[in-house]
Amino acid sequence: MKANSTVLTGCPFCGTGCALNVECSENGYKVKGDKTNPSTQGDLCFKPIQMAKALDAHRLTSPLYRKDKTKPFEEISWEEAITLIAQNISDLPREELYFYLSGQLLTEESYLFTKLIKGHLGINNVDANSRLCMATAVVAHKMAFGSDGPVGNYSDIDDADAIVISGSNPAWAHPVIFRRIMARKKAHPETKIIVIDPIYTETAEKSDLWIGLCSGSDTTLYNALLAEIYRRGRCDTAFIDRATEGFEDVINTVLDVPFAQSITSCGLLIEDAEVLIELFASQKKILGLWCQGLNQAVDGVMRNLGFINLFLATGRINALKGSPLSLTGQPNAMGGREVGYLSNGLPGYRDVRNLQDRTVCEDHWNLPKNTIFPMPGITITDAIDAIVNNEIKFLWVACTNPLLTLPDFNKTQRALKNSNLFLVVQDCVLSETASLANLVLPTLSWGEKEGSMTNSERFIKRVRPFKSGPDEAKSDSVIICNVAQKLGFKGFDYSDSKAIFNEYKELTKTRLCDQSTQEYESLSYQWGGKYLYADEYFATPTGKAQFHPIISSFPSPDTNTFVLITGRTKKQWHTMTRTQHVPELLRAEEHPYLLMNSEEGAKMGIQEGDIAVISNHLGDLELPVRFGKLAPRHLFAPFGYGKTPINTLVPAISDPFSFQSALKSARVTVRIKNKMAAILLMH
Repeated sequence: MKANSTVLTGCPFCGTGCALNVECSENGYKVKGDKTNPSTQGDLCFKPIQMAKALDAHRLTSPLYRKDKTKPFEEISWEEAITLIAQNISDLPREELYFYLSGQLLTEESYLFTKLIKGHLGINNVDANSRLCMATAVVAHKMAFGSDGPVGNYSDIDDADAIVISGSNPAWAHPVIFRRIMARKKAHPETKIIVIDPIYTETAEKSDLWIGLCSGSDTTLYNALLAEIYRRGRCDTAFIDRATEGFEDVINTVLDVPFAQSITSCGLLIEDAEVLIELFASQKKILGLWCQGLNQAVDGVMRNLGFINLFLATGRINALKGSPLSLTGQPNAMGGREVGYLSNGLPGYRDVRNLQDRTVCEDHWNLPKNTIFPMPGITITDAIDAIVNNEIKFLWVACTNPLLTLPDFNKTQRALKNSNLFLVVQDCVLSETASLANLVLPTLSWGEKEGSMTNSERFIKRVRPFKSGPDEAKSDSVIICNVAQKLGFKGFDYSDSKAIFNEYKELTKTRLCDQSTQEYESLSYQWGGKYLYADEYFATPTGKAQFHPIISSFPSPDTNTFVLITGRTKKQWHTMTRTQHVPELLRAEEHPYLLMNSEEGAKMGIQEGDIAVISNHLGDLELPVRFGKLAPRHLFAPFGYGKTPINTLVPAISDPFSFQSALKSARVTVRIKNKMAAILLMH
């Protein structure tokens, strides 16, 4: 970019989707919030402000290749790299190919992958890291409302009487949303903020009430609240009768267990639960926020639906009384889902299992009928098993680091190291996953390429370049098109990203996520309007929202183990491939740690700073101890640290509906590192 120019773009981090104003000068780049953006209104957190400093750090500058993964990489040309990919794809049966994408890809890039894989290759063996963060919310939205897509929007924060945050720590994970919540609280102190979380997070510290439930008891709590609201005659029966179905079936299941018994089994006080009951029984406007605490669980869909049931039962799907708003983890997980990058999707919120959906896409892509395979592909966790069993022999990973993010680190590592697997990784840096690859493709990064992204409230913004990348790096779109052309496929000769978007947007026409009227250059648009289903007509076959009976789970008491909860740190992003190179972001987060209750630590003879060994059947890790406040017998440790991968201890167990991994909890034992000291303490 020219010096003294200004570029409007978007943040590459969380799903809040902050719009940015980058001032370019001879002295570098100054990142500010774009105050003209109606979604985030010019606010932003510290990550994008600092990130521009590290864009050139540790960058890949040329394709790297090795036939044998135990040998060093050698630089090769792009022509050789593209030929290798095309050759491997052509030589293998389609069922032995797999692709793993990212919510950090731009919408246009994800669309091209979908077109290549599901259209021209005719396979659905593709998944994305949305499977690890948002798949559960997707399934729950489809079951309740008929389609993916969050109901409400950020502006609900500004006039909410209460904000109930369940399974999320936006002070760390979505700082701009949290600041907006705090601004509402400051201007209107009567606004109630309630946090439901086993950990006393920074968000909980700023709340009016922390409900520190035992991990796994979420559904029990939601069912108990719904039953008691019903007993007191405070459900919105008029809304239920005109706009929903299935309520009677739900009520018949939740009334069986006495209220007090349910609440105490969650490890909670009756008076704290009463606060929630009185709130939902009122006419006050409530905004419900949630994220990975509900999504990354073995019963994640049930947790989502249980929370949504409270809003449906009290008529809170509108501007007057509030709504449930799922917070998106990654910057463009929404955009990726819109183009169908999960194993069952097609562009425009279509599904490979639907004949009409397949036909529309085949026609749009000029493909013969029945080219698109009618069954979903396997998910990434199943793909890892298939790689271990030599059933998948080609894996193309784009813009993500599955070695550190997938469950069961040791199994994932074993799969990626499999000598029978040809592993392609395209990324801007040599991540832990890329270090195990056969072929590494250097890509342009944020600030160097253009496209679009969709945030948590369905707002689309343009992402524009403000600097040049390494000479040999290519955009993800160019790489995809180069491979498609090498394979002999037509329809991948785009002049620019605008041409890709214009092709894609036609597939959204008349769909819930309709973007067909938008011009690319001025793209700044919230599809669906401020509220989806403002007319109370939902995307279900009957047009009515659906209640679903929730299978309630009582956590099994276990005094021999702790529940280990994993999550984000405040300033680092996911596996730290970029943010760890920014000193201002790394400060005070250089090392991972284990958070535990001081009282429980004292009983074990553990002091803050001691090294604890946490173990289970998958392995063990050593972490320094910090004391905090959590539900009894709970621990917390951050993920993303390559030298101490916490997912070593997380088993590969998934929700049965969304197939999302239960990354948020694992059973572990704890001991202090010095065994002799431990023996003396026992005696």
